[in-house]
Amino acid sequence: MREILQAIVDAHAGREDLVMATIIDNVGSSPRSAGTKMLIKPDLSIIGTIGGGKLEANAILAAKEVFQSKKSNLFHFILNGEDAAKSDMICGGSGDVLLVFLPWDDPETTLVFEKALDAAVGNQEGWLITQFRENGGDTNKFCFVDKQGEKTGNLIINGEFLSDMKGTPDQIAIHSDLLLNSEILVEKIKERSKLYIFGGGHVAKETARLADEVSFETIVLDDRAEFANKERFPNSKIMVVPDYKSLPDLPIDHQSFVVILTRGHLGDYDVLKEMLKTDAFYIGMIGSIHKRDLIYERLLNEGVSQKEIDRVHSPIGLPINGETPTEIAISIIAELILERSKLK
Repeated sequence: MREILQAIVDAHAGREDLVMATIIDNVGSSPRSAGTKMLIKPDLSIIGTIGGGKLEANAILAAKEVFQSKKSNLFHFILNGEDAAKSDMICGGSGDVLLVFLPWDDPETTLVFEKALDAAVGNQEGWLITQFRENGGDTNKFCFVDKQGEKTGNLIINGEFLSDMKGTPDQIAIHSDLLLNSEILVEKIKERSKLYIFGGGHVAKETARLADEVSFETIVLDDRAEFANKERFPNSKIMVVPDYKSLPDLPIDHQSFVVILTRGHLGDYDVLKEMLKTDAFYIGMIGSIHKRDLIYERLLNEGVSQKEIDRVHSPIGLPINGETPTEIAISIIAELILERSKLK
């Protein structure tokens, strides 16, 4: 979402209209899930993807009419048989794709997406709301509502709706007779999951880089300033600690992820001992089974329960037999993505 919002703001700054394609409902084996977005430029080039194949091609073709009419278009797709075989799907799928016109010369619309981008970049929760009609009609209206309930945009919504909206799923289309048979698409901008990376070595550097690509907010901690710095971790928050026994009071909660990648088993032990005192959703530690078992044995002897130790993912990462720092980081990120999917 952050990349799409940035592209919208950049295009409007460059005086360029866009059409935004969003999958709002899908069943079967359609290539991407509801909420997936793609931007279409006037020359029909695209930013992002809604899965490729005939679905994406049809959306691009339909965008021609949207650019001409400057009105929304909701179309239903069915892919099966030959169409499915030509796409990335094993079998067919169906659903709805919403195409909305985003004019560069409407300051109110631009401001809505700027506010949404600010929330995404600042890792703040918010809701992007689009009003549209299935068969065209008035130009789309938009608004953005931040976590405090402050609204930006030309779409008028009442307080009751705002209250109900905060309890909705991440992406949902809401039918409302109060809005003259139009539909409201509510999309939640979620706070990115926090990933605490202990250690600033080669694997940590690659892990942080990949984590940023898949929307984790990374915090890197090391006791060496030459390893924990913005040059090595340009998109991370950096914390240089005196040693791993003297960690700061970190706001680690039940939705936080912890990856332990220090340069030695003593550092790993110190960090793990402290992290087991937190409510972290995920704790992973690098190292061999032998090293892991030595650390576990020491913790058990110090009174840490087996139940607590069972929380730890070690050796960290999915088993892909990676050897290089990048390959190991890929296995770690794959496991983080898998575990993040279990978050409620």
